[in-house]
Amino acid sequence: YKIVLLVALLLNVTSCAITTTEPATDSVQKQQLLWPSPPDQPRFRYEGILRSAADLQQQTEKSVFEKLKSATTTENDASKDPVIFKPSGIAVRNGLVYVAEPAVRAITVFDIPRRKLFRFGLREPNTLKYPQAITLDAAGLVYVLDSGARQVMVFDAYGLFASAIPLGNKFSRPVSIAVSPDGKAVYVVDRGTVEDNEHKVVALDAQGNELFRLGPRGSREGEFNIPLAAAVDKAGTLYVLDAGNFRVQAFDPTGKLRLVFGRMGSGLGSFSRPRAIATDAEGNIYVTDGAYNNVQIFNPHGELLMPLGRLSQQPGPGRYSLIAGVAVDEANRLLVLDHYFRKIEIYSRVPEEEGKRLMNES
Repeated sequence: YKIVLLVALLLNVTSCAITTTEPATDSVQKQQLLWPSPPDQPRFRYEGILRSAADLQQQTEKSVFEKLKSATTTENDASKDPVIFKPSGIAVRNGLVYVAEPAVRAITVFDIPRRKLFRFGLREPNTLKYPQAITLDAAGLVYVLDSGARQVMVFDAYGLFASAIPLGNKFSRPVSIAVSPDGKAVYVVDRGTVEDNEHKVVALDAQGNELFRLGPRGSREGEFNIPLAAAVDKAGTLYVLDAGNFRVQAFDPTGKLRLVFGRMGSGLGSFSRPRAIATDAEGNIYVTDGAYNNVQIFNPHGELLMPLGRLSQQPGPGRYSLIAGVAVDEANRLLVLDHYFRKIEIYSRVPEEEGKRLMNES
Protein backbone atom coordinates (compact mmCIF):
# COMPACT_ATOMS: atom_id res chain seq x y z
CA TYR A 1 0.00 0.00 0.00
CA LYS A 2 1.04 3.59 -0.43
CA ILE A 3 3.81 4.74 1.87
CA VAL A 4 4.31 8.48 2.32
CA LEU A 5 7.48 10.32 3.30
CA LEU A 6 7.34 11.46 6.93
CA VAL A 7 9.58 13.54 9.14
CA ALA A 8 10.68 11.76 12.32
CA LEU A 9 8.63 12.89 15.30
CA LEU A 10 10.99 12.59 18.20
CA LEU A 11 14.21 10.88 17.27
CA ASN A 12 16.38 10.96 14.18
CA VAL A 13 17.20 7.28 13.94
CA THR A 14 19.58 6.76 11.06
CA SER A 15 18.06 4.91 8.16
CA CYS A 16 20.67 2.17 8.15
CA ALA A 17 20.34 1.39 11.87
CA ILE A 18 18.12 -1.65 11.97
CA THR A 19 19.38 -3.21 15.18
CA THR A 20 22.03 -2.70 17.80
CA THR A 21 24.10 -5.31 19.54
CA GLU A 22 26.34 -3.08 21.66
CA PRO A 23 27.46 -5.10 24.69
CA ALA A 24 27.69 -2.27 27.24
CA THR A 25 24.63 -3.46 29.15
CA ASP A 26 22.74 -6.72 29.38
CA SER A 27 19.42 -4.84 29.13
CA VAL A 28 20.16 -3.62 25.62
CA GLN A 29 20.00 -6.69 23.42
CA LYS A 30 19.38 -6.93 19.74
CA GLN A 31 16.43 -4.62 19.11
CA GLN A 32 14.11 -4.53 16.13
CA LEU A 33 13.63 -0.97 14.90
CA LEU A 34 12.03 -1.72 11.54
CA TRP A 35 8.74 -3.54 10.96
CA PRO A 36 8.77 -5.86 9.19
CA SER A 37 12.52 -6.35 9.36
CA PRO A 38 14.59 -7.13 6.25
CA PRO A 39 14.65 -9.22 4.12
CA ASP A 40 10.99 -8.11 4.01
CA GLN A 41 10.42 -4.53 2.94
CA PRO A 42 10.26 -2.33 6.07
CA ARG A 43 7.09 -0.26 6.42
CA PHE A 44 7.43 1.27 9.90
CA ARG A 45 10.37 2.61 11.90
CA TYR A 46 10.50 2.91 15.67
CA GLU A 47 11.03 6.61 16.50
CA GLY A 48 10.71 6.99 20.25
CA ILE A 49 8.76 6.59 23.43
CA LEU A 50 6.49 8.74 25.60
CA ARG A 51 6.07 7.99 29.28
CA SER A 52 7.61 10.92 31.19
CA ALA A 53 8.47 14.61 31.01
CA ALA A 54 12.05 13.71 30.08
CA ASP A 55 10.86 12.07 26.87
CA LEU A 56 9.77 15.47 25.56
CA GLN A 57 13.26 16.94 25.72
CA GLN A 58 15.61 17.22 22.76
CA GLN A 59 17.27 13.89 22.04
CA THR A 60 18.70 14.28 18.56
CA GLU A 61 22.30 14.24 19.79
CA LYS A 62 21.94 10.85 21.43
CA SER A 63 23.32 7.78 19.75
CA VAL A 64 21.08 4.94 18.68
CA PHE A 65 22.49 2.90 21.56
CA GLU A 66 21.57 5.61 24.12
CA LYS A 67 18.06 5.88 22.73
CA LEU A 68 17.55 2.14 23.03
CA LYS A 69 19.04 2.16 26.52
CA SER A 70 16.50 4.77 27.63
CA ALA A 71 13.73 2.54 26.27
CA THR A 72 14.93 -0.54 28.15
CA THR A 73 16.24 0.78 31.47
CA THR A 74 15.05 2.89 34.39
CA GLU A 75 17.25 5.63 35.83
CA ASN A 76 16.94 7.42 39.18
CA ASP A 77 15.66 10.71 37.77
CA ALA A 78 12.30 12.14 38.80
CA SER A 79 11.79 13.69 35.36
CA LYS A 80 11.94 10.18 33.90
CA ASP A 81 9.25 8.76 36.19
CA PRO A 82 6.26 7.59 34.11
CA VAL A 83 3.34 9.99 34.30
CA ILE A 84 0.84 7.61 32.73
CA PHE A 85 -0.76 5.00 34.94
CA LYS A 86 -3.45 2.83 33.33
CA PRO A 87 -4.83 4.94 30.49
CA SER A 88 -8.15 4.04 28.95
CA GLY A 89 -7.45 5.67 25.59
CA ILE A 90 -5.15 7.83 23.48
CA ALA A 91 -5.54 10.29 20.61
CA VAL A 92 -3.11 12.46 18.65
CA ARG A 93 -3.16 15.53 16.41
CA ASN A 94 -0.59 18.18 15.47
CA GLY A 95 2.02 16.82 17.86
CA LEU A 96 -0.34 16.78 20.85
CA VAL A 97 -0.75 13.32 22.36
CA TYR A 98 -3.84 13.03 24.57
CA VAL A 99 -4.05 10.29 27.19
CA ALA A 100 -7.32 9.55 29.02
CA GLU A 101 -6.44 8.79 32.64
CA PRO A 102 -9.32 7.56 34.85
CA ALA A 103 -6.93 7.11 37.81
CA VAL A 104 -6.20 10.85 37.97
CA ARG A 105 -9.55 11.98 36.53
CA ALA A 106 -7.87 14.00 33.84
CA ILE A 107 -6.47 14.08 30.33
CA THR A 108 -2.66 14.03 30.26
CA VAL A 109 -1.17 15.81 27.24
CA PHE A 110 2.31 15.36 25.80
CA ASP A 111 2.81 18.61 23.88
CA ILE A 112 5.69 17.59 21.63
CA PRO A 113 6.15 20.87 19.67
CA ARG A 114 6.43 22.91 22.89
CA ARG A 115 8.07 20.08 24.88
CA LYS A 116 5.54 20.49 27.66
CA LEU A 117 3.46 18.13 29.74
CA PHE A 118 0.09 19.25 31.12
CA ARG A 119 -3.32 17.99 32.23
CA PHE A 120 -6.86 19.25 31.83
CA GLY A 121 -10.26 18.28 33.15
CA LEU A 122 -9.28 19.18 36.72
CA ARG A 123 -10.76 22.67 36.93
CA GLU A 124 -14.21 23.36 38.37
CA PRO A 125 -16.94 23.37 37.25
CA ASN A 126 -15.94 21.25 34.23
CA THR A 127 -14.07 18.48 36.03
CA LEU A 128 -13.85 14.96 34.75
CA LYS A 129 -15.09 12.09 36.90
CA TYR A 130 -14.05 9.06 34.88
CA PRO A 131 -12.56 9.82 31.43
CA GLN A 132 -13.23 6.51 29.73
CA ALA A 133 -12.34 7.30 26.12
CA ILE A 134 -11.07 10.11 23.93
CA THR A 135 -11.20 11.11 20.27
CA LEU A 136 -10.71 14.14 17.99
CA ASP A 137 -12.55 15.70 15.09
CA ALA A 138 -10.93 17.25 12.01
CA ALA A 139 -10.88 20.69 13.64
CA GLY A 140 -8.87 19.37 16.57
CA LEU A 141 -11.65 19.49 19.16
CA VAL A 142 -11.20 16.91 21.90
CA TYR A 143 -14.16 14.67 22.81
CA VAL A 144 -13.97 12.86 26.15
CA LEU A 145 -16.41 10.16 27.17
CA ASP A 146 -16.92 10.69 30.91
CA SER A 147 -18.74 7.52 31.88
CA GLY A 148 -18.80 8.64 35.53
CA ALA A 149 -20.70 11.83 34.70
CA ARG A 150 -22.69 10.17 31.90
CA GLN A 151 -21.76 12.78 29.34
CA VAL A 152 -19.40 13.60 26.51
CA MET A 153 -17.30 16.67 27.28
CA VAL A 154 -15.80 18.70 24.45
CA PHE A 155 -12.61 20.76 24.87
CA ASP A 156 -10.39 22.74 22.55
CA ALA A 157 -6.90 21.46 21.71
CA TYR A 158 -5.39 22.87 24.91
CA GLY A 159 -8.13 21.82 27.32
CA LEU A 160 -10.48 24.82 27.38
CA PHE A 161 -14.02 23.53 27.94
CA ALA A 162 -16.35 24.06 24.98
CA SER A 163 -19.54 22.07 25.54
CA ALA A 164 -21.11 18.93 26.95
CA ILE A 165 -23.39 16.30 25.42
CA PRO A 166 -25.59 14.58 28.01
CA LEU A 167 -26.05 10.83 27.65
CA GLY A 168 -28.94 10.39 30.06
CA ASN A 169 -30.15 6.84 30.51
CA LYS A 170 -29.59 5.71 26.93
CA PHE A 171 -26.63 3.50 27.83
CA SER A 172 -25.86 0.49 30.00
CA ARG A 173 -22.02 0.59 30.01
CA PRO A 174 -20.62 3.26 27.68
CA VAL A 175 -16.97 2.46 27.01
CA SER A 176 -15.80 4.22 23.86
CA ILE A 177 -16.42 7.12 21.55
CA ALA A 178 -15.78 8.16 17.95
CA VAL A 179 -16.70 11.30 16.05
CA SER A 180 -17.26 12.19 12.40
CA PRO A 181 -14.63 14.49 10.86
CA ASP A 182 -17.05 17.45 10.85
CA GLY A 183 -18.15 16.82 14.44
CA LYS A 184 -21.80 16.47 13.47
CA ALA A 185 -22.10 12.85 14.60
CA VAL A 186 -20.78 11.50 17.90
CA TYR A 187 -20.78 7.70 18.18
CA VAL A 188 -21.01 6.24 21.68
CA VAL A 189 -20.16 2.55 22.11
CA ASP A 190 -22.16 0.64 24.74
CA ARG A 191 -20.64 -2.72 25.64
CA GLY A 192 -23.69 -3.74 27.66
CA THR A 193 -23.60 -6.45 30.31
CA VAL A 194 -23.75 -10.24 30.36
CA GLU A 195 -27.42 -10.06 31.28
CA ASP A 196 -28.73 -7.42 28.88
CA ASN A 197 -28.95 -6.90 25.12
CA GLU A 198 -27.71 -3.30 25.18
CA HIS A 199 -24.67 -4.08 23.05
CA LYS A 200 -24.93 -1.16 20.66
CA VAL A 201 -23.55 2.00 19.09
CA VAL A 202 -25.65 5.17 19.22
CA ALA A 203 -25.06 8.15 16.92
CA LEU A 204 -25.81 11.51 18.56
CA ASP A 205 -25.76 15.06 17.25
CA ALA A 206 -23.96 17.90 19.04
CA GLN A 207 -26.98 18.48 21.28
CA GLY A 208 -27.31 14.83 22.29
CA ASN A 209 -30.26 14.02 20.04
CA GLU A 210 -30.21 10.46 18.72
CA LEU A 211 -29.58 10.17 14.99
CA PHE A 212 -29.65 6.38 14.76
CA ARG A 213 -28.45 3.30 16.58
CA LEU A 214 -26.72 0.09 15.59
CA GLY A 215 -27.13 -3.30 17.24
CA PRO A 216 -28.45 -4.89 19.43
CA ARG A 217 -26.72 -7.97 20.81
CA GLY A 218 -26.21 -10.87 18.44
CA SER A 219 -23.87 -12.52 15.98
CA ARG A 220 -25.53 -11.58 12.71
CA GLU A 221 -24.11 -8.81 10.56
CA GLY A 222 -25.00 -5.44 12.05
CA GLU A 223 -25.30 -6.91 15.56
CA PHE A 224 -22.69 -6.78 18.32
CA ASN A 225 -21.39 -8.87 21.17
CA ILE A 226 -19.36 -6.73 23.60
CA PRO A 227 -18.37 -3.88 21.28
CA LEU A 228 -15.34 -2.21 22.85
CA ALA A 229 -14.16 0.58 20.56
CA ALA A 230 -14.82 2.55 17.40
CA ALA A 231 -13.02 4.82 14.95
CA VAL A 232 -14.05 7.00 12.00
CA ASP A 233 -11.94 7.51 8.89
CA LYS A 234 -11.66 10.77 6.94
CA ALA A 235 -14.47 9.66 4.59
CA GLY A 236 -16.84 9.25 7.54
CA THR A 237 -16.85 5.44 7.61
CA LEU A 238 -17.45 4.12 11.13
CA TYR A 239 -15.45 1.06 12.22
CA VAL A 240 -16.71 -0.80 15.29
CA LEU A 241 -14.54 -3.31 17.12
CA ASP A 242 -17.04 -6.11 17.80
CA ALA A 243 -14.82 -7.89 20.31
CA GLY A 244 -17.11 -10.72 21.40
CA ASN A 245 -17.69 -11.66 17.77
CA PHE A 246 -13.95 -11.32 16.97
CA ARG A 247 -14.51 -8.98 14.05
CA VAL A 248 -14.66 -5.41 12.80
CA GLN A 249 -17.84 -4.02 11.26
CA ALA A 250 -17.84 -0.90 9.08
CA PHE A 251 -20.83 1.39 8.48
CA ASP A 252 -21.39 4.41 6.26
CA PRO A 253 -22.44 7.77 7.80
CA THR A 254 -26.11 6.78 7.61
CA GLY A 255 -25.57 3.52 9.49
CA LYS A 256 -25.65 1.21 6.49
CA LEU A 257 -23.37 -1.82 6.82
CA ARG A 258 -20.43 -1.69 4.40
CA LEU A 259 -17.91 -4.29 5.48
CA VAL A 260 -17.27 -7.09 7.98
CA PHE A 261 -13.88 -8.71 8.52
CA GLY A 262 -12.03 -10.73 11.14
CA ARG A 263 -12.51 -14.07 12.84
CA MET A 264 -11.60 -15.89 16.01
CA GLY A 265 -8.30 -17.73 15.84
CA SER A 266 -4.57 -17.67 16.41
CA GLY A 267 -3.39 -16.99 12.88
CA LEU A 268 -2.62 -13.72 11.14
CA GLY A 269 -5.76 -11.73 10.47
CA SER A 270 -7.57 -13.43 13.36
CA PHE A 271 -8.52 -11.95 16.73
CA SER A 272 -8.37 -13.37 20.23
CA ARG A 273 -8.66 -10.40 22.61
CA PRO A 274 -9.09 -7.31 20.41
CA ARG A 275 -8.69 -4.15 22.48
CA ALA A 276 -8.63 -0.96 20.40
CA ILE A 277 -9.00 0.35 16.87
CA ALA A 278 -7.78 3.31 14.79
CA THR A 279 -7.65 4.42 11.15
CA ASP A 280 -5.09 6.40 9.15
CA ALA A 281 -5.28 8.99 6.38
CA GLU A 282 -5.23 6.26 3.73
CA GLY A 283 -8.15 4.35 5.22
CA ASN A 284 -6.08 1.53 6.73
CA ILE A 285 -7.35 0.00 9.98
CA TYR A 286 -5.22 -0.76 13.04
CA VAL A 287 -6.38 -3.25 15.70
CA THR A 288 -4.54 -4.10 18.91
CA ASP A 289 -4.94 -7.56 20.44
CA GLY A 290 -4.27 -8.29 24.11
CA ALA A 291 -3.59 -11.98 23.52
CA TYR A 292 -1.02 -11.54 20.75
CA ASN A 293 0.24 -8.19 22.09
CA ASN A 294 0.56 -6.74 18.63
CA VAL A 295 -1.08 -4.37 16.20
CA GLN A 296 -2.59 -5.89 13.07
CA ILE A 297 -2.90 -3.51 10.13
CA PHE A 298 -5.60 -4.02 7.48
CA ASN A 299 -6.31 -2.18 4.24
CA PRO A 300 -9.69 -0.48 3.63
CA HIS A 301 -11.06 -3.78 2.28
CA GLY A 302 -10.27 -5.64 5.50
CA GLU A 303 -7.28 -7.50 4.05
CA LEU A 304 -4.32 -7.99 6.37
CA LEU A 305 -1.26 -5.94 5.47
CA MET A 306 1.07 -6.74 8.37
CA PRO A 307 1.41 -7.19 12.13
CA LEU A 308 3.64 -5.03 14.31
CA GLY A 309 4.95 -5.93 17.78
CA ARG A 310 5.11 -9.05 19.90
CA LEU A 311 4.61 -10.38 23.42
CA SER A 312 7.58 -9.85 25.74
CA GLN A 313 8.27 -9.54 29.45
CA GLN A 314 11.33 -7.41 28.68
CA PRO A 315 11.03 -3.75 27.64
CA GLY A 316 12.10 -2.57 24.24
CA PRO A 317 10.79 -1.32 20.89
CA GLY A 318 7.84 -3.37 19.66
CA ARG A 319 7.72 -5.39 22.87
CA TYR A 320 4.40 -5.41 24.71
CA SER A 321 3.04 -7.24 27.70
CA LEU A 322 -0.36 -5.57 28.11
CA ILE A 323 -1.08 -3.74 24.88
CA ALA A 324 -4.03 -1.39 24.96
CA GLY A 325 -4.74 1.75 22.92
CA VAL A 326 -3.70 2.74 19.42
CA ALA A 327 -3.83 6.03 17.53
CA VAL A 328 -2.62 7.41 14.19
CA ASP A 329 -1.95 11.09 13.51
CA GLU A 330 -2.58 13.17 10.39
CA ALA A 331 0.87 12.22 9.01
CA ASN A 332 0.24 8.49 9.55
CA ARG A 333 2.52 8.20 12.57
CA LEU A 334 1.48 5.24 14.67
CA LEU A 335 1.22 5.41 18.48
CA VAL A 336 0.85 2.23 20.55
CA LEU A 337 0.00 2.16 24.26
CA ASP A 338 1.13 -0.60 26.64
CA HIS A 339 -0.16 -0.72 30.23
CA TYR A 340 2.45 -3.07 31.65
CA PHE A 341 5.45 -1.01 30.56
CA ARG A 342 3.53 2.27 30.98
CA LYS A 343 4.67 3.54 27.61
CA ILE A 344 3.47 4.99 24.34
CA GLU A 345 5.65 4.02 21.40
CA ILE A 346 5.86 6.08 18.24
CA TYR A 347 6.46 4.74 14.74
CA SER A 348 6.82 6.60 11.46
CA ARG A 349 6.33 5.25 7.96
CA VAL A 350 9.38 4.17 6.00
CA PRO A 351 9.28 5.82 2.54
CA GLU A 352 8.80 3.35 -0.30
CA GLU A 353 12.18 3.87 -1.93
CA GLU A 354 14.04 3.66 1.36
CA GLY A 355 12.18 0.49 2.27
CA LYS A 356 13.17 -1.12 -1.01
CA ARG A 357 16.78 -0.08 -0.50
CA LEU A 358 16.88 -1.56 3.01
CA MET A 359 15.33 -4.76 1.69
CA ASN A 360 17.89 -5.03 -1.10
CA GLU A 361 20.80 -4.32 1.24
CA SER A 362 19.88 -7.08 3.67
